[in-house]
Amino acid sequence: MAEDRREQLKQFVEREFIGPDPVNWEGLLQENGEEILVTDPPRTRYIAGILFPHGAKEENNSDDEKDISVSNEDAADDEVNQGVDYSAGDQFEVLEDAEELIDRSNAFYQSAMSITVAINDGDSISACVTAGVYSKTTETNAESGKVTTKYYRRPLEWKNDERFILPDKNSPLKKYPVGDTGLQVDITLRYRKKDFGIYTVTLENTKLMEGEQIHDEDCFFQAKMRITSENGFHFLPEGQRINSDEDYMSNLLLYRDVKNYAIGHGCAAEWDELSDSVSWIETSVFPSYEVKPIVPSVISGVTLSMKDMSCDDKFDDVISQLNLLCKKYAEWIESLEKTSVPDNLKDTAQRHIGNCWKCQRRMENGVRLLKSDVNVRKAFQWMNEAMISQQLHYGLPLQNWIDDGDGGIKIENAVSVLPDINNESTWYKKDERVYGQWRPFQLAFILMNLDSMNNRKSKERKIVDLIWFPTGGGKTEAYLGLSAYTIFIRRLQNKDNAGTAILMRYTLRLLTAQQYERAAAVICACELIRQNNEEVLGEEEINIGLWVGGDTTPNHVKDAVSKYNDIKSNRTDSNPFVMLKCPWCGAQMGIVDSADGKIRHTPGYKILPGPRKSKRFIFKCANEDNRCAFALRPSGLPLYIIDDDIYEKKPTLVLGTVDKFAMLPYRPEAQGLFGYDNGEKITSPDLIIQDELHLISGPLGSMVGHYETMINDLCTETMPSGDISPKIVASTATISRAKEQCHALYGCGIDNVFQFPPAGLNAGDSFFANEDKNKNGRKYIGILAAGSPSDATTAIRLYAALLYAAKTMEVDKESDRDPYWTNVGYYNSIRELGQAKTWIKADIDQYLDVMYKRRYDDKRLSQEEYKKYRRYIYRDEELTSRIPGDKVTASLANLNIGYPEERDTEDRVKEHSIDICLATNMISVGLDVQRLGLMTVAGQPKTTSEYIQATSRVGRNATFAPGLVFVLYRPSRPRDKSFYEQFKQYHSKLYCFVEPTSVTPFSAPVRERALHAIMIGMMRLEHGEEFNADPPRFPKQEIIDHVRNVIEKRIEDIDPCELEDTMKWFDYRMEEWEDWNPQKWTPQKNFDMSMGNPVPLIYSSSDKPNAIWDGRGIPTPTSMRSVDASCEADCIKSRYTERDE
Repeated sequence: MAEDRREQLKQFVEREFIGPDPVNWEGLLQENGEEILVTDPPRTRYIAGILFPHGAKEENNSDDEKDISVSNEDAADDEVNQGVDYSAGDQFEVLEDAEELIDRSNAFYQSAMSITVAINDGDSISACVTAGVYSKTTETNAESGKVTTKYYRRPLEWKNDERFILPDKNSPLKKYPVGDTGLQVDITLRYRKKDFGIYTVTLENTKLMEGEQIHDEDCFFQAKMRITSENGFHFLPEGQRINSDEDYMSNLLLYRDVKNYAIGHGCAAEWDELSDSVSWIETSVFPSYEVKPIVPSVISGVTLSMKDMSCDDKFDDVISQLNLLCKKYAEWIESLEKTSVPDNLKDTAQRHIGNCWKCQRRMENGVRLLKSDVNVRKAFQWMNEAMISQQLHYGLPLQNWIDDGDGGIKIENAVSVLPDINNESTWYKKDERVYGQWRPFQLAFILMNLDSMNNRKSKERKIVDLIWFPTGGGKTEAYLGLSAYTIFIRRLQNKDNAGTAILMRYTLRLLTAQQYERAAAVICACELIRQNNEEVLGEEEINIGLWVGGDTTPNHVKDAVSKYNDIKSNRTDSNPFVMLKCPWCGAQMGIVDSADGKIRHTPGYKILPGPRKSKRFIFKCANEDNRCAFALRPSGLPLYIIDDDIYEKKPTLVLGTVDKFAMLPYRPEAQGLFGYDNGEKITSPDLIIQDELHLISGPLGSMVGHYETMINDLCTETMPSGDISPKIVASTATISRAKEQCHALYGCGIDNVFQFPPAGLNAGDSFFANEDKNKNGRKYIGILAAGSPSDATTAIRLYAALLYAAKTMEVDKESDRDPYWTNVGYYNSIRELGQAKTWIKADIDQYLDVMYKRRYDDKRLSQEEYKKYRRYIYRDEELTSRIPGDKVTASLANLNIGYPEERDTEDRVKEHSIDICLATNMISVGLDVQRLGLMTVAGQPKTTSEYIQATSRVGRNATFAPGLVFVLYRPSRPRDKSFYEQFKQYHSKLYCFVEPTSVTPFSAPVRERALHAIMIGMMRLEHGEEFNADPPRFPKQEIIDHVRNVIEKRIEDIDPCELEDTMKWFDYRMEEWEDWNPQKWTPQKNFDMSMGNPVPLIYSSSDKPNAIWDGRGIPTPTSMRSVDASCEADCIKSRYTERDE
């Protein structure tokens, strides 16, 4: 079973780090089964779970190692420990001896470990202490005279015969020796509450260090203490905030039944969860916690078939099912109203229930609309047809092209027939996969928004709907469905309204490229439906554009043609064209070389003649033999990735990064994406989708919010009855204070943000999703190796142990190793990742050899056995911002290569599964590789949101590959240690600790950097070619007034305190424009100096201004990634004078 394999990895690492790890060799095992260490002394062999003698000091850290481990953090953050509530109780003066115990627990070479617990009055506790001690002996070989040092392990187990007498206010510290072992249990009374006390229980090594060296015999290994209560421990009370916001109160309600029973000091704490009361608590140096999955609900009696919903003859049955869904939801809400909650949480409970009713009423309204409006019904049916078609076609395997031996290529593994939604026998792996079923929350979300997209004047159109659902739950499917509905309802209302209907924005290029492939399948389905219904959906193609930076795709046709020719002529293997697979039939697209490497084919890519002797690039599937619909179409696939094409075609769905929108002041030709034609407003997008909203925060969020002023104005149609703006939908799996963030970004108003699904009364149940305690969740394991000589040593050993465990664990078949074969190493910075990259081919590989030789003797193994037990690192990968954009798609494809049952030799390295993939936050969203089950996190990430998102990249297929996450905490970092010591509390309610985000769109750094950008952007994109021609004429007063009014209103809504200073800056920028009399909007490339002084109005912030401009021209962002001003050094002539003494 998958859980067994995961447990094997956990136990292997625990034995490797903590011990004991006996090897069944002659001379290495005592008669009682205990180990004998020969090659390494205990303190070298094991690096965690050790209690050192008093006086042991940090040693053996080189300067390089210290550079890795030392942090500039002065103290632990309080983000995990919300504080134990000591109010309404007595605090006792802590004796100096008792305080020293905590210090010993926190020392680098700690001599104690402690846990703080709450014990009810009248109760008593007992303790059980276990450890291992090693005695050193030397043995001389009679024949060779060789002297061997050996360490014999002796297990130690102690239980107190009588229950401890707890300390009281007269004697707040009690000490209990653990026999004559040198260990001691200390109990300190720290605080008294009304009916319980808070105590710190410490296990300490009382031995004193003799001399300068630490002796292994004076250390206790595998140290553990379990304390037991007769009546059950009391939970530790949490401190209450003086000022409690809505989110804080919601978390108190949702997690009111999740209690914290202990805090560790120098260790973590584990406690009994199986019984009604917590009867035992123990120290843990290897804590683990399984976060059970929140899964979409299956609602009894409700069937949500996409196929049925696409058919006219099933319409009445569909309405019945949708009504039943609404009814079941109403019944669930009614049950909440009968649930009793504490008095201090009743108002919060009523707020939650009220939000649920709002959702239910919107769903019912959507069902009524389906029954009453013919266009809504038809758009809904076509949406369902498109979505099931997308699932069937996107799910097809990659079909590779191979050399046909005759100068051409053929499909190597072609599927026999492409899927037909009306013929289930054609569905690929129908018996193994679920096709065409909506999850209730997905369809409920779409029902809620049917009116918003049908009626442009609907009040609900002004509501920002935020899909909040754990990663992997199906958020993307929900908003892709809404996108398809939007496309069809827009065309049904006006078949000639063929401009851009949807703007879909992401923050990371990795996610953008990956989601483009998925969205492309939906658009292909929509386009085929349009082709078959031209009389009502029009003749204009339904298409999709990928609008990203030039590092990812060519931005100009001439660049695309040039790069295509380089590929075709075998001058490069770098492929910037993103699409590597036909979204409709699965046929490979891209580079295919002949067997001898002399002929290069590029199936799926074509260069065609364009207007005026130009050329153009298109995607055209080459799979004609299998009758792919888009191979038979002269115009090819409705996909565009080149900026020039996107500005010309104005794709129905434009998918891009938020950074691309910073280019708008430079690209007036992009006005078509917002419904303008040469300055005249023709139409507007109807839907804006912002994925991974939690990433739009901090400096990036402030810049995005600033530019949103311009984007909202460009998308708004002014009508006599009022302005009409697009519907905004956002999604996230981790968010806090979403209302404030959305308002700061979109100016929608605090009360116009709706989180879906709305929360119920418990974190594990929102009707549409529930915690499944019977399924495998993601298991987190914490490691803090206080006995390690350096952080680098700890990391190297962990990587090696996990690689080795995956190679040697017991499995039914070799492919069972696959989920844990690739270890994804997650780092908080590229600097740290760069250091780790140097370990792979040297240190980690060397330690793999150490582990192998520790367990096996080459002389006793056959060649086959050697292959079975020896692990090598064949292939590593990096996923960071350092990867060129054209390599991102290929890197993703590499991660999908599973571990084969037989490994080839190193000369076929391209076919090997990746052993180690090192990554930064580039993968924290959107990476969806089902085979990945293992991750190592180096240090606690900066935010809980990032931690959740990053670790959710593994274990996405919980049945076959339940996730296993090792978190490597660094003893020298107080923040890391704080998370480690409260490991169980933190992971038991992860989402409760998601930090609120900060967005300040009109703060001084932002407006100084970008206010002029949105001013100029609005002016250029809302006017025609005459206005945008060089030289840039100073705008008419009516244009200035319009832009000024837009910005003023936005600031008044979002942050009135910044209004005066911002408008002063507005006037200052306009004065600069008027005074400078610029000759160009943007810098002219390769200008002739004799032609004059072409001063631009704006130039890229990343470029150094030309000296000839004489300080004129405004540096303007081309990305939203930085708000901080940069400084440049320059040489100037200066006169130095003597300073007065």
